[in-house]
Amino acid sequence: MAHHPIASWLGVIAFALLMGVATFGVINAFVMRFKQVKLAKRPEIRWDEIPQRIKNVMVYVLGQKRLPRNGYTYSGVLHMFIFGAFVVLSVDTTNFVLDGTFRMFDVILGNQPGGPFHLPGSDGPYQGLADTFRFLCIVGLGMALVNRTIIKPARLPLTRDALYTLAFIFGLMFFEAIQTGAQMALTPGMAEAKPYIWFSGLFASAFSGLETETVALIYKGAWWLHLANLLAFTNYVPYSKHSHVFGAPLNIFFMSLEPKGALRKMEINIEDEENAPEYFGARNLEDLSWKQVFDGLACTECGRCTDNCPAALSGKPLKPMHIIVDLKHHMEDRWKKRGEKFDLAEDGAVLLTTPDNKGIIDPDVLWSCTTCRACMEVCPVGNEHIPAIVDMRRYLTMGQGSVGHGADGALKKMDRRGNPWGMNKRDRVKWADGLDIPLWDAEKPAEYLYWVGCAGAFDNRAQKVTKSVSRLMKKAGVDFAILGNDESCTGDSARRLGDEYLFQNLATQNVETLNSSGVKKIVTHCPHCFNTLKNEYGQFGGQYEVIHHSELLAKLMSEGKLKLDQDQGEQTIIYHDSCYLGRYNEIYDPQRDIIDAMPKVKRIEADRARQRGLCCGAGGGQMWMEMDIGTRMNYVRTDELLAKKPDVIAVACNFCMTMVEDGVKARSKEDEVQVLDLAELLDRRIAADVAAEEATEG
Repeated sequence: MAHHPIASWLGVIAFALLMGVATFGVINAFVMRFKQVKLAKRPEIRWDEIPQRIKNVMVYVLGQKRLPRNGYTYSGVLHMFIFGAFVVLSVDTTNFVLDGTFRMFDVILGNQPGGPFHLPGSDGPYQGLADTFRFLCIVGLGMALVNRTIIKPARLPLTRDALYTLAFIFGLMFFEAIQTGAQMALTPGMAEAKPYIWFSGLFASAFSGLETETVALIYKGAWWLHLANLLAFTNYVPYSKHSHVFGAPLNIFFMSLEPKGALRKMEINIEDEENAPEYFGARNLEDLSWKQVFDGLACTECGRCTDNCPAALSGKPLKPMHIIVDLKHHMEDRWKKRGEKFDLAEDGAVLLTTPDNKGIIDPDVLWSCTTCRACMEVCPVGNEHIPAIVDMRRYLTMGQGSVGHGADGALKKMDRRGNPWGMNKRDRVKWADGLDIPLWDAEKPAEYLYWVGCAGAFDNRAQKVTKSVSRLMKKAGVDFAILGNDESCTGDSARRLGDEYLFQNLATQNVETLNSSGVKKIVTHCPHCFNTLKNEYGQFGGQYEVIHHSELLAKLMSEGKLKLDQDQGEQTIIYHDSCYLGRYNEIYDPQRDIIDAMPKVKRIEADRARQRGLCCGAGGGQMWMEMDIGTRMNYVRTDELLAKKPDVIAVACNFCMTMVEDGVKARSKEDEVQVLDLAELLDRRIAADVAAEEATEG
């Protein structure tokens, strides 16, 4: 084209200078970010199972699976418009840069320039798709501006960074549309031959009445502004929060492929005094893995994690997004001070957390977490908040002996007596007195081991659930037995409170017992025991088929082995999802199938249900804490459930039952609303004498 901006030596010099400076800047920025990430020294392998990782990129990056879900339709759609434009127009951008490069060499070599350069297949109908996405991107940018300035959700503050990015992207779309429109006006018959380039064609129509030289000037101006905008934005991105443009796809690729319910196993060797570490857990930035600090570069700062965090909702200091961002800023600060000498062990400014709050993260922020996984489940870029939180808890608990808000008492009881209640180990099987429950016989193993758990064995309220599960299994003819006093705490709370040493002792002991007893299948009614046995004991050589009691009971009902004969009258039942059964293990339907099979029962859903279910507040060791900050989390959840006016709140977790029952009593609704485990609901409808027995027990 005679009017191409690079048709002279002046154009060549300008293009070469811009491209050279921009390329150097981008390379320098990426090298800097790479070196920053390398400040984290704990090794972590994320290069395995490449096909699955590529699939994750296809689903979560290209497919944008999490963006419009979980109540974020508006922001999800606008992001899909903008992201779609980046994907589709990446081909056009490549054409644009290569065309300029080839034109530059044509001038240098004295070659006769040809027509505009296009990658194979990127002319014709593709140009119509690209043009449509230019328009959709501008629509998305308008929606984003409205979201930030008019709708103004609390999770999305209006920042200069956000406005700069919107302006950069708008410039890319606008200047390219002007450039394409001017090119169409300068090329006879192009507008008629390519009617699918409709959006830029609007500008071509506007330019059609102008002088050729004027249109050529507009084309050149738009071309250079497009190039300058593209190169400036490319250099701005690595330094801004929009580093997620390159960070998010990589972060999704490097997502953990371990079971969602499994925390990292620490190598603990305190017996080898020579090689024993000075401390355990994450004290400094160096103690984190590269993935944990790379999360900060991938973070979009969309606030969805905080928006769904039960701790944040109840006024606790935890804001999951802030943990990721604070670690990122700490990484950047450490990089700036890399030439300075300082003692990592004593300089509180470089510690991640300390009991007296002289580190980067307030310990109360860490102790507020229930490890419910709501943050990780809604994060669109695959950030992993909980492993970082637990690693810092490990330092506080094992390195400093500082366990938050009274939970150290439960850890001591687990260590001394094998249960967080501190009950006598010999009393673990007392609940079964008179019920004729068989003990496990390694010589004649039953089909299922019924893992009762600490709450099911020692807590008076939870014992009723244990008895109901046992009665139902006997009624259905299930071949099961219990370990009795040989059972011990699985260590779920110990691990999540940061006492990895205690957890590993308990896990090793239990795995040895289970393996030597020939256990293959386990049924348990505690989701925390379920998750630990299923997802974490494999780290210690314990491979078992683990089933939750709701799964087993639903199966027995479908097979006709449990028949609902007792009429309990009409009831409205709402089911509260357990985090460790739902988000961690994706078990949502069996519980609802059980309720739906009950005659005269209307099942209703909470506003936050299934994947979005709100935590009761007991997970992550919170069951053993007394945190006087903000509102009690179980009150927040109970209020949501009571708002639906149910007759019964059904649960499938001992911790949930305790927390929701306390919430119902705090709201003086215990005479109106019952809190029952699914096994109790079934038991009442199968055995006529159960209600009378429970009334006798009080």
